[in-house]
Amino acid sequence: MRVDHHVSATSVDRALDRIKSRISAPSFVLLTAMLVAIWIVANLALRTEAWDPAPFSYLDLTLSTLAFLVTVLILATQRRADSLAEHREQLILQLAFVSEQKTAKIIGLLEELRRDSPQIRDRTDHIADQMTENVNPQAVSNALRDAAEG
Repeated sequence: MRVDHHVSATSVDRALDRIKSRISAPSFVLLTAMLVAIWIVANLALRTEAWDPAPFSYLDLTLSTLAFLVTVLILATQRRADSLAEHREQLILQLAFVSEQKTAKIIGLLEELRRDSPQIRDRTDHIADQMTENVNPQAVSNALRDAAEG
């Protein structure tokens, strides 16, 4: 699933993922902090010839633009990551339903074997009878929604 997700990525998606992984590295934070410090020290040292004298309006503009671009980058990559997570959740849900159906079938077969076997005392097992019934996904969804609201 992860491989399919990676293969289906466009070149822009891959580029954004590479940029995000570099920006999220601790070295990027250190580099940014060093560049800001150098910018401030250089402008304070040059005083009259500074390209961005205090209060450093160009630095402010640069950092604001960088923050905006990083925010857009995070939103763009998160959108793609969310689609993978949603696909994974749907797959897990489908597998859970299939497992539930298989379990109900196994319990039903065991109960049938118990009833048909002359060596085992025949009795009614209400819990086993309930477990052989398939779960209604809509009922479970409604119950979860009601529990979340209440």
